[in-house]
Amino acid sequence: MNAERSSLGCRSARLCLRMLAATVLVYFCASSALFAQSPKISDRLPQNTLFYLQWRGKSFLGDADKKNHVLQLLEDPDFEVLRQAFAKNLLQRQQKDGTPTPPVQLPDLISLLDNPGAAGLIASPTPVTSASPSDPSHLSSVFLVYDMTGKVDLVKKLKTAAESASKEKPKITTYEFGGTTIEVSVAGSNAANTGYSARSGNYFLVASQREVIEDLVTRFRTGSKPLASVTQLPEYQSVLPYIGSDAAVEYFGRIPDLDKWISPDQKDQPVVKFIRNLHLDKIHVAGGGISFAGEALHSRGALLGDTSSTSLFDIVGANSATFQMQQLVGPGPYFSIFRFNFPQLYQIIREAALATVTAQQAVGLTGAEAMAQGFLGMSITDALQLFTGEVGSQLSYTPDGESQQLYALAIQKPQDVLKLLRVAVSKIIAAEDTSADTTYLDLSYPIHDPVSGQERRNFYYLAVTPQFVIGGPSKGMVREAVARVSGKSGVSSVGLIFSNPDFIRLRALMPDKLIGIGGVDMTQIPWDKVINRYVQQMQQTEKLSKQKNASSTEWLQSLKPGMFTRHLRVVVNGWWKDSNGIYFDYYAQ
Repeated sequence: MNAERSSLGCRSARLCLRMLAATVLVYFCASSALFAQSPKISDRLPQNTLFYLQWRGKSFLGDADKKNHVLQLLEDPDFEVLRQAFAKNLLQRQQKDGTPTPPVQLPDLISLLDNPGAAGLIASPTPVTSASPSDPSHLSSVFLVYDMTGKVDLVKKLKTAAESASKEKPKITTYEFGGTTIEVSVAGSNAANTGYSARSGNYFLVASQREVIEDLVTRFRTGSKPLASVTQLPEYQSVLPYIGSDAAVEYFGRIPDLDKWISPDQKDQPVVKFIRNLHLDKIHVAGGGISFAGEALHSRGALLGDTSSTSLFDIVGANSATFQMQQLVGPGPYFSIFRFNFPQLYQIIREAALATVTAQQAVGLTGAEAMAQGFLGMSITDALQLFTGEVGSQLSYTPDGESQQLYALAIQKPQDVLKLLRVAVSKIIAAEDTSADTTYLDLSYPIHDPVSGQERRNFYYLAVTPQFVIGGPSKGMVREAVARVSGKSGVSSVGLIFSNPDFIRLRALMPDKLIGIGGVDMTQIPWDKVINRYVQQMQQTEKLSKQKNASSTEWLQSLKPGMFTRHLRVVVNGWWKDSNGIYFDYYAQ
C-alpha cells in the first residue's frame, strides 16, 4: 500500500514538512484504540531481518498531545485545511483510476494508525549460489506486518481496492500452511511480481517470498515471543539505547555480509569488489527512534561499527565545542554546519578503485590523476586540503517571501584557493573584483527556465575571504555575509538563533562537542509571504504548462500561517562521534 505525499514545494514549506514527515499522519483523527499488552512486532521478526520501520500504535502515545507541541499543531483546527486537501486529492486519484470498488476515504487510511505495524526487508533464507537468479529480488523479501484488531473489514477493503487498481489483474491462488491459508498473487508472467499474504492470529502479513511469509505466519500465530528474533541480536542490543523505550516510531538496519549474500560467480564483478573495498562491513548497525513524550518531538539515533582507520567513519570531521561558521550563518531562520574530511573521502574511494581494477586500468587512473594535477596546478589531495572540512549553509527570505540559500566552505591559504577556482570555473567567470582581503567572482551560465521554457543566463556569486569561500544567488547577500565575518556588518546578536533561549536550552541536551549542528527559528519564517509566493509560482507554472487538469491552489490560499508559529518555535539538531560510531539528536518544539 503506497501513500502519496503532498509537498508545499518551496524550501521554507519543506523545512516544516521534513520535521513533520514522521508524524503528520498520526493525529489526523482523534480516536484511540486500547490494546492488550503483547510483544512488540520487532520482538517477533526473524534474525535475518535487514531493516525495519515500526509504528507502536496510537495508544502508545497516551496523553502526549497535552504537552507535545508537534502533536498540538496537528490537532489545531486550522490544520483541517490540510486534512481536507489530502482527502480531496485521494478521492480525485481514485476517480481518475476508474476503479469499480467504492473509494477509500482518508479517515479510513488515518484510522490504520490506531494499530501497530511494521515494514522492512528480510534477507532470503535460501543460500545464494551460482544457480540463483540474477534478479535482486531473490536476495531479500520486503514484508509488512499489521495488527488488524478492529480493522479486519478495512484491511479487506484496502486489499480489494489495490487489486482493482492494478493495471494487470493479478492471478490469485491459495494454499494451506499449518492451518493458515496463504494467498499467492501473481501479476503478469514474471515470477518476480509474486506476492504472498496471510492472516496469522490478529496480524495481516505480506511478503514477496514464500519462505519468508511462512516464517512470519509461524512467528505471529500465537501471542508469545519466538525463541529467536532480530531484537536478540548483539547489533540490536548495541543500538537499543539510541532507539529509546519511549519511541513511538523506531527503525533498525544493518548491512548484510556481502560474501554470503552475493553468488560466487558475481563476487569478482568490479562493482562488487569496489563495494567490498569500501569496507562497508565496518558499519555494523544503524538505529533510532522518534518520541513524543516531552514538549518537543525528539528523534535520536546512532550508526555504530568499527571506527578504526580506513573506514567510512573517517569521512566525518572531529568534534568541537565551537564552529568557525556560527557568525556567518547565524542571522538566518535556518542554518546547518557540518564537518567533513574531504582528503580522507578521496583516499577511501581512490584505494577502493585501485584495489578493484586491473594493473593496466590502475595505470590509467594514476594517469588521470596526473592530468588533474597538471590542470589544477596541484595534486587532488593538496587541493582538497585547502578546505578545512567545515561546510555551512543559511536560508533567508527576501521581503516578498523568496528563499535564498547561502553556502560556505572554511578554507586555508586563500590565494591558493582563489587560484584553484580561477582554473576550475574559468569558462563561466563573468567578472572579478577585489575589496580589501576579499575577492569576488561573478559566475554566469546558461539554464533552461522551467517556467517560461526559454534558455536564459543565470548568475551566481562567490567571495573568497581569508577564512571562507562564500556563495549565493545574490551579490548583495554574499557581500553582507562577508561584512558579518569581518565584523563590519553591525548585525547585533539579538534575535539570532544562537541567542534564542529555546535553542540554547535544547542545545544543552546534547554533548558540548559536536561534528555538526543545525537549527530553525520557526518564528522568523514569513509564512504568509512564503505561501503567497508559492501560490503565484504554481499558478504561473500551470498556466505555461498547458495542463488540462491544473491542481487547485485554493487550499494553499486558505492556509492560516499562524498555526505554525502558534505551536512551533525552534528546531535543533546535532551530530557527534566517538570510538564506537556516530550519533545524532533532533528536537522540534
